[in-house]
Amino acid sequence: MTRIACAVVALIAAGWTIRAEAGDLNYAPYTVNQPLNGYSWAGPYIGGNLGYGETSFDFPGISLHGNGVVGGFQAGYNKQFGTFVLGLETDFDLTSIKNTTAGVDTKLPWFGTTRTRLGFLVNPALLLYGTGGVAYGRLEESVPGASVKVGGVGWAAGAGVQYAFTPQWSIGAEYLHVELDGPSANIGGLSVSTKATTDLGRATLNYKF
Repeated sequence: MTRIACAVVALIAAGWTIRAEAGDLNYAPYTVNQPLNGYSWAGPYIGGNLGYGETSFDFPGISLHGNGVVGGFQAGYNKQFGTFVLGLETDFDLTSIKNTTAGVDTKLPWFGTTRTRLGFLVNPALLLYGTGGVAYGRLEESVPGASVKVGGVGWAAGAGVQYAFTPQWSIGAEYLHVELDGPSANIGGLSVSTKATTDLGRATLNYKF
């Protein structure tokens, strides 16, 4: 988690040094009835993401830790109010996060979230935002010849930075904390409660329509 947090902080700090004049955007003067400097974040978008995550798999009396690559896609819609941007985003990621202990594989094969985003424009092309909402996913435990799959729901929250290098394309860096609480599962004849807590950092690439 420490490595992820440091990497994201470094990316966000780098984002602060970006200047709009270094990009390909040509800005017009701002007026009350127009988007700031002629560029608008408003509208629908789609994109992809790739990153790294660490998960704590918690069972009664035991906690296992796994890590791996995460990647998937996201889609959303933004409304702009001057220097503030309000949006809704949904995503779905596959992961290679797993732990192997005593021949038992514990995995988080996938998860998804639906979150609101509230951001502030440092300049017309640079957006800093916080985000939070609901999360869902699946936990798997397997041994040779047998496996148990447990669905979970919970919440997600995080923060990120996004930079528009053209009127349609933007890149970003995002940190998310995802907690999934699964129902009790029958494992080896025992009723076991499950929980998966994931911290991840990822890079994003979006196209705005």
